[in-house]
Amino acid sequence: MRKIIVLVLSLVMASAVGCSIHRVDIQQGNLITPEMVERLKPGMDQRQVRAILGTPLLRDPFHQDRWDYYYSLKRKDVPLERYALQLYFENGRLARIEGEPHPGDGSAVHNNGEAP
Repeated sequence: MRKIIVLVLSLVMASAVGCSIHRVDIQQGNLITPEMVERLKPGMDQRQVRAILGTPLLRDPFHQDRWDYYYSLKRKDVPLERYALQLYFENGRLARIEGEPHPGDGSAVHNNGEAP
């Protein structure tokens, strides 16, 4: 009987030591890299821009000529990373870009869990 109690306690302790809280990386928004931004050229139409960057996260109904791309990444024990990029159009054509894209250093996490 004593051996069974010791065995059960050993198993309980081993499983408790093996358990740890797993925190998932949380990314939100559009991952825009410098390479993607380099492909943009003034005068591109909105369809061409969308093909490179994807659909913007926000489209302000009061500012139809501005597209906002936001990205944030929260990892365990690391401060929240935030990036924002604004694209401005004139007559449906890309006029200027403001903000900063994700640095593209491989620190972003994709859906399959691999770095880019």
